[in-house]
Amino acid sequence: MNKSKKILIIVISIILVLLLGVVHAFVIAPVKINVRHETLKSEKIPVSMNEFKIVFFSDVHYNAFVDETRLQNIIDTINNENPDVVLFGGDLFDHPANKMPGEIEISIVSRLLNEIEADKGKFAVLGNHDLESVSTAIMVEETLYDAGFEVLSNKTLRIRNGNSGYITLCGLESGLLGHPDTETPFETVKNEDYTIVLCHTPDTALDLTTSKADLFLAGHGHGGQIYLPLIGAMYRPVGAEEYYRGSHNLDGMLLDITNGCGTTKADVRFLADAEIVVYTLKSE
Repeated sequence: MNKSKKILIIVISIILVLLLGVVHAFVIAPVKINVRHETLKSEKIPVSMNEFKIVFFSDVHYNAFVDETRLQNIIDTINNENPDVVLFGGDLFDHPANKMPGEIEISIVSRLLNEIEADKGKFAVLGNHDLESVSTAIMVEETLYDAGFEVLSNKTLRIRNGNSGYITLCGLESGLLGHPDTETPFETVKNEDYTIVLCHTPDTALDLTTSKADLFLAGHGHGGQIYLPLIGAMYRPVGAEEYYRGSHNLDGMLLDITNGCGTTKADVRFLADAEIVVYTLKSE
């Protein structure tokens, strides 16, 4: 094989790889919901909570590119994991203040979210898009309540599995357009409690002054939505500037950021696949 043919083959191969990457980014990645499995081990997790399963999803952004079919796929993926508890991290609709969903869209979202099955409860916090106005916040809260979710606004509660043992869940308001209280909700939390913090904005984790939090769950950053090696994220909103993807150990507290389920601005994902996260608790 002469040199010119080799060069031609290399060029064609590069073009094919680029085309496959584009197809995956624009056609496959935004629609396919990956399931990321994580195990949480701690001496603070009671034996009664061993094998307890928590599913976390965020950033649906319905009414932009996510429609009824895509939301149904998200719901089915969650239910296939048979969760004990389901947590939602905010941004149910995309820019609702500019494009307020109608009764039909709200009804569809509420009906599908109501299909999520979790014996020990469904809990949520609001994201910055949910909080764009008073009317959007009320609309999203009512939609979530109608679907069986309890919205946590700077509130702490205990999740039990049976009569003995529990873990603590603290829901904080979004650091963008919200007012997260990073102190008061933890006043009733014991040091020996295994405590999960749920908040839309990952950078809010930097404002915590307590050492009682074991796991901080957030979304908002979409994993960058388009993530280029050596360059970084193409999408890095306020509230996810320091931390916008992946897992990070912050002085003993694990900050875990989901890529989320939906897309905004453009229906594209590259090296930041849409996902739900499944956490299985293990007592030690």
